[in-house]
Amino acid sequence: MLSSPRPFPFRHYQAACLAIASGILQILLFPKFSLSWVSWVALVPLLIALFREASWKRALSLGWIFGLIFLSGCCYWILDVLQGYGDMHWTGALLLFALLIAYLSLFPGLFACAFSRLSLSFPGGCFLLAPCLWVATEYLRGHLLTGFPWCLTGYALVDHTSLTRIATFTGVYGLSFLVVLINALVAGLFFRSKPAVVSLPVALAFLGGLIWTGTKPLEANRSGKADARLVQTHIPLDHPWDPQSQSRLLDELIELSLSPSSRDSATTPEAAPPIAAPHRTRLLIWPETPAPFYFHEDPSFRRNMNRLAESSGSTLLFGFVDWPMEDSGLHTGPYNSVGTLSPAGGLIAQYDKMHLVPFGEYVPWSWLFFFVEKISTGVGDYRPGSRVVVSRLESGERVGVFICYEAVVPDLVRRFVAEGAEVLVNITNDAWFGSSAAPHQHLLMARMRAVENRRYLLRAANSGISAVIDPLGRVLSSTGLHRRTVLDGHFRFRQTRTFYSRNGDLFAWLCLALTLIPGVAASGRRPLNWLRRHKF
Repeated sequence: MLSSPRPFPFRHYQAACLAIASGILQILLFPKFSLSWVSWVALVPLLIALFREASWKRALSLGWIFGLIFLSGCCYWILDVLQGYGDMHWTGALLLFALLIAYLSLFPGLFACAFSRLSLSFPGGCFLLAPCLWVATEYLRGHLLTGFPWCLTGYALVDHTSLTRIATFTGVYGLSFLVVLINALVAGLFFRSKPAVVSLPVALAFLGGLIWTGTKPLEANRSGKADARLVQTHIPLDHPWDPQSQSRLLDELIELSLSPSSRDSATTPEAAPPIAAPHRTRLLIWPETPAPFYFHEDPSFRRNMNRLAESSGSTLLFGFVDWPMEDSGLHTGPYNSVGTLSPAGGLIAQYDKMHLVPFGEYVPWSWLFFFVEKISTGVGDYRPGSRVVVSRLESGERVGVFICYEAVVPDLVRRFVAEGAEVLVNITNDAWFGSSAAPHQHLLMARMRAVENRRYLLRAANSGISAVIDPLGRVLSSTGLHRRTVLDGHFRFRQTRTFYSRNGDLFAWLCLALTLIPGVAASGRRPLNWLRRHKF
């Protein structure tokens, strides 16, 4: 036990500077910086400032300051979206942005408070339990009050394929755990913590072992290569939607979709044995778009989609808005939907987006945020879908399609694979983000879904970045931003399911449970000590 309550007696402004330093370093982990090596030390200043901090209010404020810096720096684009596309005055946009960042910053504040309390009760073990606390608060940030799991720490390691094998068991949270563990053990060295001194070499040896063993070859598949065409429609958000302009646009996009292959740059790392008929299935994929395309309600659009599927001889996946009608004659929608058409033009399946974007597709607590206008072009609040849908193609393979923001919800995407999806498709419209870091961040997080489930991921984005991603999270081919183009690539249907695909966020729940044990133990000692003092 250390003799002084604070080995480094920081003044509050000095501790705040350390929290700010960690916030800045954390920003560097993500696009457009993508300095993943910084992840191993980014949280060290914050942990040093928090160790044995006696005031829970000061600890909470330090974590909150860290969150303000980090989340403002990573999510600055939200302000531009609210002001540029939400038709909000800059004062209202700034107010809503400030409220959102202040709320999200409470989660690192909660971590800071819990870590400082733990360092007082268990000054040695707190460094070993710090990653559990971090994962628990990241998980809560991704789930409470609709959740916002944007730029979780583990995403910084997506390019390190030797390390990302952990995610097939734990999801992205296991990578967050690994990063924070190294940070905590390094911070523990400053205080000569015996558990940190002993555990750091073990953790580094484990890390080195993962890197040294390299990437385990992926098992062979029963299917050969299949080809896909991703159509990057690049429909402007301010495109006029009169019948004539819409008809002209559809003609242009159909012509683009049927154009001769311009390039074939996607390659596969798998050494699977050759199959007699390697190009058995072709997927033609349109993105989610800001266009008011109504498949069921607009006969003209429906005819165009049927004609495209028949002309291409492909299975066609495309985004549209659905307005289903009840028997009473009242509309129950709208729903943000994706349809799958067979090469004969028949509707195979329809999936309605389940996890909607708050303030984008609906306004949560509209009584409170009455001044907020939705950014989406649909009329009225979108409604969430109720179930995961996996499309079975005529050749027997199964496809799981999720929409836009759902790419950052790990447990939702893995349910498609648990239901039998052999390839994942993500359609999205990132035009709202402009040229900010957000499209790159969104792609980074989508890549982790391929890693967790060991599936190829075909990503079609309205304005970019469209990409073919392999089961190791590597981008095999991609487009640039703000271009109307097509991307041709190859993929494979895969059947093996990972532990994470089958079981979901068990690891995150375990971390949540482990954070309760020291708290219960510490709170249990207080009444016992009180009884002893009063000789009961």
